[in-house]
Amino acid sequence: MNEKSIVNNHNQKKIPILYTKKSDCCGCSACYAICPMQAIHMEFDAEGFLYPLIDEHKCIGCYQCLKVCAYKKDKKAKLKRGLDE
Repeated sequence: MNEKSIVNNHNQKKIPILYTKKSDCCGCSACYAICPMQAIHMEFDAEGFLYPLIDEHKCIGCYQCLKVCAYKKDKKAKLKRGLDE
């Protein structure tokens, strides 16, 4: 599971990392929609594409955002099949 070493104040759980590079996110906003604490907001980049950002003060570390991510599921499935680059 992708995690930051920074912990939040609520429960000392690690904050999830939604993506490390933009090619690992399609901007679908599923993570934004599922967050029970509304800790994720979508922000435009310089090219006008939306990407999620986590408010570390609101995040409770439930990892629902990582569980719902279609990109992560697809990448994991490709790795299992040996198709990832």
